[in-house]
Amino acid sequence: MSNDIVKTYILNRSSEDIKLSLIIGGIEQTGTSLITLDEDLILKDHPGDLHQQVIGQNNNLHKKVLSIITVITDTSPNHNDTDLYVLLEGGFVTKGYKMQEKVQPGASAIYTAEITFYQF
Repeated sequence: MSNDIVKTYILNRSSEDIKLSLIIGGIEQTGTSLITLDEDLILKDHPGDLHQQVIGQNNNLHKKVLSIITVITDTSPNHNDTDLYVLLEGGFVTKGYKMQEKVQPGASAIYTAEITFYQF
């Protein structure tokens, strides 16, 4: 599996919030994330998982680009598996994307996601 994704997320025609969640894995691994929307900083050096961070509303995100950079470090004594699950909610459908990489003991993996919002 890759640790880079480029996707389009379909919005609906409401003012409902779009929410982002990030789940850091595997078990006992640690990570930090940088999140931007176009040129605007959403979060910097956010530690660990992120739960339902509001990115904006359906009716004001058309053609904006959400960028996520997450660094996951192997801190587990039991395995060297890292993964990142990116979840978007509130648009036309809920959508999840999983990325994973096995690293050397103590090493880090860099995950990037670029998601363009689009409304028909």
